Order: sequence, then C-alpha cells, then structure tokens
Amino acid sequence: MDKKKVAVPLVCHGHSRPVVDLFYSPVTPDGFFLISASKVGSSTLGSSKMGSHLVSHGHSRPIVNLFYSPVTPDGFFLISSSKDSTPMLRNGETGDWIGTFEGHKGAVWSCSLDTNALRAASGSADFTAKLWDALTGDELHSFEHKHIVRACAFSEDTHFLLTGGVEKVLRIFDLNRPDAPPREVENSPGSIRTVAWLHSDQTILSSCTDNGGVRLWDVRTGKIVQTLETKLPVTSAEVSQDGRYITTADGTTVKFWDANHYGLVKSYNMPCNMESASLEPKFGNKFIAGGEDMWIHVFDFNTGEEIGCNKGHHGPVHCVRFSPGGESYASGSEDGTIRIWQTGPQNLEETDSFVSGKVKVAVDEVTRKVEGFHIGKEGKTGNKEKASDG
Repeated sequence: MDKKKVAVPLVCHGHSRPVVDLFYSPVTPDGFFLISASKVGSSTLGSSKMGSHLVSHGHSRPIVNLFYSPVTPDGFFLISSSKDSTPMLRNGETGDWIGTFEGHKGAVWSCSLDTNALRAASGSADFTAKLWDALTGDELHSFEHKHIVRACAFSEDTHFLLTGGVEKVLRIFDLNRPDAPPREVENSPGSIRTVAWLHSDQTILSSCTDNGGVRLWDVRTGKIVQTLETKLPVTSAEVSQDGRYITTADGTTVKFWDANHYGLVKSYNMPCNMESASLEPKFGNKFIAGGEDMWIHVFDFNTGEEIGCNKGHHGPVHCVRFSPGGESYASGSEDGTIRIWQTGPQNLEETDSFVSGKVKVAVDEVTRKVEGFHIGKEGKTGNKEKASDG
C-alpha cells in the first residue's frame, strides 16, 4: 500500500479565543491575504505570498520600539512600546499576548527586559522611566526625569538601568537602591535617541536625534572614548548577541562596526530610508532592515545583496529585531501592528517538528508568566488616543 503524502500546515497564533470566520482576498499586486475574526475582539491579517508570519494586534497607535529577551528557562519574550502609552509583553515565539504594563501617561518610546526577563523597563514622554515586574505587571519604581525619556536599557548584570532623552543627559540608576540619586553623564551633543551597554557593562553606547554618529562612553570616567562617524543621525543601534558588531541605521545606509576596535567593517546603501536594522544572531550571515517603504528587507551580510523582501505592513516600519535564536524576526510599524516573520525550516519534515514540538513547548513554558500577570487587557483603548507623543 502506497504511503500517502501528509501536508503539514503552517500554524498561526495570535488570537486568544475561538476563531469564528476566515476570508481570503483576491490576488493583488502584493499577493493575496487572509483575515480572521475571533471572539477576542480583534482581527488578524497575514500575507500568503511573501512567507509565513504572525500578526500581533493590541496596540492602538504606532509601534516605535521592540526588544527580545535572551532565552530563559521559560522561553523568550518580546516587549513592545507604542505611542498608546502601554508597553505590552508577548511570547517571543508565537506573538501571543501575555500582559500590558499600565501606568504611563504619554507615548512610550523605549522598552527593555533584563537578562532573565523578570523585570521590564520603559521610557516615556511623560518624563519618567518605569521599572516593572515582568511576572505580575506591577510597577516597581518610577524614575522621574526633567524631559522626555527616549531610550532605556538594563545592564548585563541587571543591577543598573541606563536612560537617555531630550535632556541630553545619560543617567545610570542603581536598581538595588532605586531611591538613590542616579549617576549622570553629561556632554551629549544632542537629544539622545538610542542607548546600549557593551563590554560587560564597562562601555555605554548612545546616538542622538539631530546629530550624526554613535558615541562610546567609558562608564568609569564618563568620557567619550570613540565616535563612530555617520553623515546622518543614527535611528537604530544594536550590539550583536556575541558582542562582535554594532549595527547602525542612518538614512539610506546600514553600517556594521567592530564593537571592540570601533573600525567600520561594512557599509551598505539601502533602497530607501531605513529606520532600523538587525543582524541575525546565530550565524551572522544576513541582516534585516525596515523603514519608510513599509517592507522588511533581508540582505546578505557578506555582499549586501537583497535576498528577501516581506510585505504586510500598512505604514512605515519603525523597528525590526531578530529573535535570540534567529529563527524569526519581528517588525513594528506605524500601522500599530507587530509582525513576526519566520526564517526557520522550509521542508515538510522540519516544519512538522517546528509546529508540533517547538511551538507547543513555547506555549507550555510561558504558562507561568500568563498566570501571574494580572493587569491590563489586550487592545484596551479609551483615552489612550489622547496620550502625549512628546
């Protein structure tokens, strides 16, 4: 008796309640699309042409920042910040909503998770950075600033929180003594757009909203030790998972810098203004970039050749980030959605393992966080539309 071929389906997560209706669009110049209706109160739309991806709804205004946690014993997680004032925590693998951090009164420009994904941080237009319990959603502390906070990042050892913003001051808060005054590092040439730690928390990276270049600061002295020169302001700066590269996006250029010696390794011209770029963390053989054309472009790291393009967003892309294992990447857009694009197995056998095993494990692992998180509702709106953008 001949063996029958078994087709293995793609599994799309996102809804938290029963899916009650589906509808395919006709074929369009951008492919054809599938929309789903659910009892959760939101619909999910995915592209059927440019590769499988998951669509995560919930935010009511543009997504401006995304951050993946490292892999933890409970899986890995994705936190998003939006102009709707409510950061959201999701399962990094499936995009399933876990909880909403409620408390900000203005647009949230930046968000981060610590190494163990036990605490979250956010920086907002309400002149505060907030520290959150990522298991329960409780606000642990609110750090007051004198102006808009545009960036925040946990130190690798999780003891410190770094912030920067319109004040042109870098602040380092001791999380073991949250009520103590922060250490302040001044002399930034402009309003701070991005921050990051590197070299085992011995160096700070920052870029400015209105000035080109990336500045590297010695944490001990508070002095600039090197400036990575760019013609335009750097809108995205990412330190690679292995600590070898700094990836920057400035206008129509994506650059890769040696994170230890600060030399320029590669520079590639992009097809449009790119607001964000991210290097694949496992093999380092490709990178993604997103910007004003609403597409997610995939490039070969060694040649700069475009090897893929994913369409689906209906507004400019503000942030792209690879997951910690490189099996997927997320994009956040002006359209208020997060899309998680798969880069994983392509043949049926591998896909079967991926769908029936890996996703199931991820759902089991995230149960503890879902059960503990007790605030917020996905897609909750109201007067969030009136929140200050800063």
